[in-house]
Amino acid sequence: MNIKPTIALPRADGECLKQRDDIQRLVGVIRRYGVPAPLDTPRILVPIDGSEVGDALVERVIEWRRYGWSFDPHLLLVRDFLAKEAAERLLDEISCADTESARERLREVGIGHTLHVVMGTPAPRILERAAAVDAAMILMGTRGHGPIGSAMLGSVAYKVVHESTRPVTLLRA
Repeated sequence: MNIKPTIALPRADGECLKQRDDIQRLVGVIRRYGVPAPLDTPRILVPIDGSEVGDALVERVIEWRRYGWSFDPHLLLVRDFLAKEAAERLLDEISCADTESARERLREVGIGHTLHVVMGTPAPRILERAAAVDAAMILMGTRGHGPIGSAMLGSVAYKVVHESTRPVTLLRA
């Protein structure tokens, strides 16, 4: 299997790639932490948001690695849109702070990973990024609002599960 992402990915520990739109506004940042996985390693997209749900997802990634499963985790943080100047100054900094516990936990156990930070509406951005990195699956959390809560709140997990062409594993937190 030869996985070919449709976006450039950083290949070295600490390498950072900035993504810009057609008028050169910063719209995303991709940063590699740890030793890169071989190119043919399946990728798993793990949307996180800096909450306990994100921490639980990282613990599941660690658990799967302990089972001996081989995959390349790609963490995804979707942020609200920032103005052009704010994005240039703050997107990377704020996002690194929001994902610090997840990244630190993976570093502690020696799991290399890629952090993606994009601006926009969560469900469409999750689906777009899964396709862009050619993710073998999406591992995401759900807060367990139930069917009525999901209908009223417009659950991101619900939208991803129903619109994804890739397998989605939900972790209820």
